[in-house]
Amino acid sequence: MMLSVVLIEGQKVSEETLRSVSLENAKHLVVGQAYGFGVLLPMAATSAADLSEALRTLAHVPGVTGVLTLALRPAQGERR
Repeated sequence: MMLSVVLIEGQKVSEETLRSVSLENAKHLVVGQAYGFGVLLPMAATSAADLSEALRTLAHVPGVTGVLTLALRPAQGERR
């Protein structure tokens, strides 16, 4: 399990649109707007590959201009 905090950048990125995106083997929670930056998303994925695929999916959401990983770590108890 991989955990991440992601910043989604874009001028008119809707929180509701991000909530509705299906990420298959990853889950995300829309925290809200980071004023002047975009939208913050904590994420959990079953593997690093699933997290990478989820980030690519988010990058293709209309209005998204950037996807930045702010933090990345294995879940507690997971081997590194």
